[in-house]
Amino acid sequence: MTYKKTTLLLLSCLLSLSLCAQTTSTRSLKATAEKHRQRYQSSCIPSSVEMILKYNNKVNADFYDFQNAWQNKNTGTFGDFDGKTIKGITFTHQFKNPRSPQFPFDKLFQTIDAELKAGRKVIVSLQSGAAMWHIWIIDSATKNGDYLCYSRDFYDNGQVLETRETKQWIRNMQGTDILTYRVK
Repeated sequence: MTYKKTTLLLLSCLLSLSLCAQTTSTRSLKATAEKHRQRYQSSCIPSSVEMILKYNNKVNADFYDFQNAWQNKNTGTFGDFDGKTIKGITFTHQFKNPRSPQFPFDKLFQTIDAELKAGRKVIVSLQSGAAMWHIWIIDSATKNGDYLCYSRDFYDNGQVLETRETKQWIRNMQGTDILTYRVK
């Protein structure tokens, strides 16, 4: 093969790879979060479920049925969605263990890693103050082995919140529960 043919073949392969990379995934959890709103101060649980439905193209961007029904209910948990199939997505509440130094952190992180590797996001509850919790969605693993999470804030004009220090946050609060899902 001549130098010219080799160069053309290489350029053709690079162009194909570039086009493939651009069309492989058009979904972005951050873009979903940017278009979504947390409508009530205490509606972060149904808000996160709505974001998962939107991310998976199961509902329209203007879907807020769960938040509108929930409003400021502050007694809700992931258990409200445990075992429920909504628009072809079944949610499962996991790691209901008491928070303590004996919490199964390794098993939790292995479960989260497996979900991310399978292409799914993970809804997680993180402490946001004394006896206060906020709900985040784990989007991906970071280069340093932690997790990138997004959420919406009810305050501050509903800005998109982001954290990359999720594992230490979970360890500091001595564990947490998660909501995973399967798409049918």
